[in-house]
Amino acid sequence: MAIKDLAVAYNGSPNADAALKFAVQMCKKYGACLTALYTHMPPAFDDNVGRWLSDDVLETLTKAVQEESNAIEAKFKKKVALEKFKGSVELIVEEGPANDLLARALRYYDLLLIGQYSISTDGDHKLRVEELVLRSGKPVLIVPDGYKVRPFNEHAVIAWDGSRTAARALSDAMQILETKSRLDVVTVISGDDKADSKDISPSNDILRHLKRHGIEAKIVKLSAPRGSHGPAINEYCSEVNPDVLVMGGYGHARLREKLFGGVTQHVLQYMNVPVFMSH
Repeated sequence: MAIKDLAVAYNGSPNADAALKFAVQMCKKYGACLTALYTHMPPAFDDNVGRWLSDDVLETLTKAVQEESNAIEAKFKKKVALEKFKGSVELIVEEGPANDLLARALRYYDLLLIGQYSISTDGDHKLRVEELVLRSGKPVLIVPDGYKVRPFNEHAVIAWDGSRTAARALSDAMQILETKSRLDVVTVISGDDKADSKDISPSNDILRHLKRHGIEAKIVKLSAPRGSHGPAINEYCSEVNPDVLVMGGYGHARLREKLFGGVTQHVLQYMNVPVFMSH
């Protein structure tokens, strides 16, 4: 996947600022254009309340929404200027449910960057990574809450289990991986899996595939009890501090992930490095 057209979800929050900073850094590296997408919900009232509101009140509320949009646009421009980014930049404002709008919009970009959006001020309208990953057909890069964006150390980690979603993420992230000087292909194997480890472990096949793209990689095998693969991956990333963790998302049904937990859910909740995720 060529990286020439990046989008970032931006609402002026600290999480969004971190995602924007990371996005600008990627745009500089890959010569990409940057589009910020800001979505907001219009003021909503039930019929019993709305019919009693005067035109003056409605006008005041509309003006407040516009002023908020203007403030976010001003902050966005200031942040980009501070990063001294000279490439193509624009901000698009849309009104409606964030996840619906962004899932549709993302189909016209190479990649969407978002903050983890774990802060409570996002309320019921916070971005949900699973919605974007599953519905857009494009990869999403999530920047952890509180992450301090630093210069790239050109190190990446791939979480590999031989699945379709892992293969999809590998393919989507190939241009990023081709620029890294260190690449770790990580698989977590539990005791119950050892008999079938040939099916789930990285093999010379993936190393050969990466080498044909000019990428020298190494295989890292981690051991962890079944159900603890997510913590093992996060712990490894905490130790080696890569620029990005590449992984397939929601290889199991979303309901199963929510009811019983899963690697995707755990990594997204406790991530400590930016995560590039595809489905």
